[in-house]
Amino acid sequence: MKTTRLLLLGMMLCLASMAWAQTLEPNLKWGKPTDAELNMTTYAPDPEAEAVVLCSQTLLRYDLSSGSLKLILSTKKRIKVLKEEGKDKANGAISYVYNGRRMGDCELLVKLKATAYNMVDGKLVKTKMEGNMVNHEDVTKTLRLTKYTVPQVTVGTIIEVEYEIESDFFSHIDDWWAQSEIPVMYTSFDVTVPEYFDFSVDERGSYRLENKIEDTNMNLAAGIPCIGKRYQFIGRNLPALRKKKMLYAPQYYGQRVSMELRSIQIPGRMTKNFTSNWDAVDKHLLDDGEFGVRLGKNPLKTEMKEAGVADIADPVERIMAIYRLLKDRVKWNDQYTLYAESAGKVLKERSGSNASINFILINMLRDAGFEAYPAVMRSRDKGFLTVARATVKEFNTFVVAIKVGDKFSYLDGSIEDGWLDVLPDHLLVDRARIVSKDKPTEWVDLRGVSESKSGSLVKGELQADGTLQADIQTKYTGLEAASLRHEFRMATDSATYVSKLAQELNCEIESLTLANHHGLGPDVKRNMHVTKHCDAAGDIIYLNPWVLNVMSENPLTEEQRTLPVEFPCLNTENLTSVITLPEGYVVEELPKSLMIKSEDGKLSCLIASTTDGSTLSSRCQIQVGRLFFSSQEYPFVKNFFEEVYKRLQDVIVIKKAS
Repeated sequence: MKTTRLLLLGMMLCLASMAWAQTLEPNLKWGKPTDAELNMTTYAPDPEAEAVVLCSQTLLRYDLSSGSLKLILSTKKRIKVLKEEGKDKANGAISYVYNGRRMGDCELLVKLKATAYNMVDGKLVKTKMEGNMVNHEDVTKTLRLTKYTVPQVTVGTIIEVEYEIESDFFSHIDDWWAQSEIPVMYTSFDVTVPEYFDFSVDERGSYRLENKIEDTNMNLAAGIPCIGKRYQFIGRNLPALRKKKMLYAPQYYGQRVSMELRSIQIPGRMTKNFTSNWDAVDKHLLDDGEFGVRLGKNPLKTEMKEAGVADIADPVERIMAIYRLLKDRVKWNDQYTLYAESAGKVLKERSGSNASINFILINMLRDAGFEAYPAVMRSRDKGFLTVARATVKEFNTFVVAIKVGDKFSYLDGSIEDGWLDVLPDHLLVDRARIVSKDKPTEWVDLRGVSESKSGSLVKGELQADGTLQADIQTKYTGLEAASLRHEFRMATDSATYVSKLAQELNCEIESLTLANHHGLGPDVKRNMHVTKHCDAAGDIIYLNPWVLNVMSENPLTEEQRTLPVEFPCLNTENLTSVITLPEGYVVEELPKSLMIKSEDGKLSCLIASTTDGSTLSSRCQIQVGRLFFSSQEYPFVKNFFEEVYKRLQDVIVIKKAS
């Protein structure tokens, strides 16, 4: 009966959401919010939504009136703020190519206006955005970010934003995304292209859009009529793409439309094929003044000679000596880029993006006899790279691929605490492309390059009053070591680090020593002596044998998930605990052993405890051998974490023998 009632309730809620969506029609009139929009306090299909896109319209058209062919992008968006957290929708940013590397190739923001609508004492009050609420930021030589703030935004406000961009890049149409981090009631994408333009059109995502393709009359300029092909896409009541734990780019899985120009054919005047391949992309990069041209002379040749780099026999140590020398001269500026500034400018300012540092590193490595190349990629936070779409716009940064023996190893200028082959997790992509003039270009999979390993041994003595004295020896390797170094480096001082760690472990740290925790290195060792107070009542002690906080929380609690699960890196954790019991005490009952693993064995955990009467020995081993688990595999991954987390909280009863 209970199950039946729950099913009926679910059906009623679903029908109510559908009925609500049908009764609230989209308002396509701008500057005139409706009473229904103004009085709206929640979005029925998603009651948790902090805001909702009521209406969004994107219009793309071609224009020749200025004498050169332009692509005109017009966007209008209306947002309703429903909760305090939604007030941040007052802040927005628009990115565009402000000044290309060739004269005339740029994009101009020719219109930007925004208005806030509020009901005050029963009257509608309009507040327009002023010019001093708009700021321009040149992120790179080619990219400008225009940031704006809409005034008088509070819970209940309706925000309208409208902008227009004129682009010289008429051959390129950016992907259009129907979904966002908040739910979308109505959205449309309307594109009309001249009959001479041949586009491939691709729609991806889980929610099919309404679409229509038709021929229409259009004017490129006065007196230049032609037939156009009009593409229209409409989305209704699309769910939010919220940030999820263990997922890098939720927006990548949203509904989108991609358009790629294959060719232009103007009879008697022009025929041009735009279809590209990856070899052409390689050539474009290698010929580029801010990419391939940066591969040249070693600017730190003298410094390398003075440091005796050539005398270091071990190749890994020689590579890392070069990297240390470079990082002593240049600090990373927290920016990931694909293109680089000149080595002279970077060394003079002692700061640069990862790309700027990487090009200097490549030149230093080549001067030391290593094969070194850029491995271009699309970082994980930008979504998966589309191999079928050969364009430089798929890339946003690169790392350095170095031939060591018969295989490649990797470094990146952003690394402050790691080692060779210890890349930040967002750079562990499934496809990176090693670009070279001298050897065939190849795709490489970086997902298995960096590993995170930790091995801990806890040796403790339990007292009859529940006091546990324990020595803990831990060795951290790879990304785990880099993480500890970063944590220590970010702490105000060593006392702050120890205090924070003691709070996390819920124990008193009597002594702590670290080895290899400064700068770069393959591993870090940490030794501690701790005191932990276990619950005790009479002749019974309640003991959790792990002492270390192996899993502080269950990261996956959603009952259902339509998006995949991504682990940051390959990972192995080993923890062994050997605890001597008080004299005359025994283990009342051992918990059942846990052995859980995926079908392919790539995600597994073993937890087991044994006793010989005087000691309690426990072992936990967790292994992650695959980074990506699909939404279909989510039930297993969710259950995996539930079981492991539950077992790591097990309390073992220690009692005085009768």
